[in-house]
Amino acid sequence: MKINIKIILVFLCFAACKQVQNLSDKFTKPSGKQVIESIFKDDDTLSKKFEDVYEQAKNNNLELALPSVIYTKSDSLNFSILSYKIFLEKGERLKIETNIDSDSLQFAADIYSVLNDTLVSKKPIVSNEASLNHLNFEVFKTGYYKIVMFSEFTKKVDFNISVYTEPVFLFPVAGKGNKDIQSYWGAVRSGGKRKHEGIDIFAKRGTPVIASVDGFVATAKNSGLGGKQIWLKSGLFGKTLYYAHLDSITTSAGTYVKLGDTLGFVGNTGNAKGASPHLHFGIYNSSGAINPLAFVKKSDLPYSKEEKVFKNGITKLTKNELRIGSGVAYKKLETFTENTPITILGKIDNWFHIKYADNIEGFMHESLVAENI
Repeated sequence: MKINIKIILVFLCFAACKQVQNLSDKFTKPSGKQVIESIFKDDDTLSKKFEDVYEQAKNNNLELALPSVIYTKSDSLNFSILSYKIFLEKGERLKIETNIDSDSLQFAADIYSVLNDTLVSKKPIVSNEASLNHLNFEVFKTGYYKIVMFSEFTKKVDFNISVYTEPVFLFPVAGKGNKDIQSYWGAVRSGGKRKHEGIDIFAKRGTPVIASVDGFVATAKNSGLGGKQIWLKSGLFGKTLYYAHLDSITTSAGTYVKLGDTLGFVGNTGNAKGASPHLHFGIYNSSGAINPLAFVKKSDLPYSKEEKVFKNGITKLTKNELRIGSGVAYKKLETFTENTPITILGKIDNWFHIKYADNIEGFMHESLVAENI
């Protein structure tokens, strides 16, 4: 079947217009932070205090493992700002969600890029829109990022924040998941002459292979090492997805397919003849092949519950360790003595995110902390 050029041009034009609209929206819609700042814009003292607390939080050295749920409380008397360094991979989508409605309490989330433990720019690379108490961020570069999160400070409300990732693309074999990936990017092939440029997902012959993204089928053929194969193009500036060793193909070149549509079925054609049936899945951009794992690897979802945290705490033991993350594997920052007054900013699992003397932050296990009534 010949490729329908008119349909492709319409699709590309639509994609380009949508990207322009998205850029326009970024410049016109206020962020959550901007809305919160406007509440006290006429009070120079409060405005300066907020700026100082924000900058201090933004430049702390605390780390957050994903997925995590942070239990916290908005405070009408103090600026409680949560900030953590996280590691993200290209192909993931970071999701920051709260259990509060923007009509009842404004939430703000900013993301900064980090290089060598230093923020790359003074301005965030992305922020949540004021009308949305959540933020989705598609990772464009593997590395470390800094997230800064807080709510408005006009009232006291208990709430939680879920921070986790999800793959940008749908897993390409129906009913399968991470445990079915048995060969990874970079594995030696042909006696060391080349390396594996994709992942292999093993499944029974005839298991449906599905479109991981909306797009146009650029190629559908039986040829070479890949045997029965499909090349799926995603968007105007998107990537090309490669499906190889299929037992049979159910689509054709020039076809527009939607997320989840069946493209073919798992097999062992091409140079996989004689091997167990599997799908070789690859992703290509203008520079060549890239590791597809993060784009489809399924992530754990956070589990949230009803939990309230108190704001004023005090250390319980003779020695109370403070760490940069919520676990004993994280680096120890320092040790507090008994009866040291601390402020609780949040809680993750069994660890309190605490602040001491307005400038020291860290995590302390709940067994070391009591409420200071």
